[in-house]
Amino acid sequence: MIWSVPQEVDREIWHANRSLVLLYPLEPFVAWARQFREPGEGEEELEAAITRPFPFLVPLFDEVEEVWDWVESNHALLMETALWLWTPDESRWPEDRSLERFHEWFEVQILEPPWDVVSEPLHSNPPPAEPNRWD
Repeated sequence: MIWSVPQEVDREIWHANRSLVLLYPLEPFVAWARQFREPGEGEEELEAAITRPFPFLVPLFDEVEEVWDWVESNHALLMETALWLWTPDESRWPEDRSLERFHEWFEVQILEPPWDVVSEPLHSNPPPAEPNRWD
């Protein structure tokens, strides 16, 4: 369902045609990510970065169960994206990236489709060559 809320004369707020999925890192991910601590990075700064959820826009479905099915069918994509954001070196990623491991490493939260309150069109860019180097 896509619909808008009338706003000012020249603008509307749109209900995005995506669902929002958040992956909250659990202790196994946190323990793995600690190895990438930057020199001089404080413990509080590292903890804040490690425990921040990973947001994903995923296809919009009529039923939340369909979103769960999509997440489980695409768990490797979601997990590998979260791992890549910490290091693009796949040799440092855990070998086991099964659905069971995914659920051990992340708590999944599915939210309602977000409201797009920006007047310019939504667009996507390819990821940067290095994690955390977004322009």
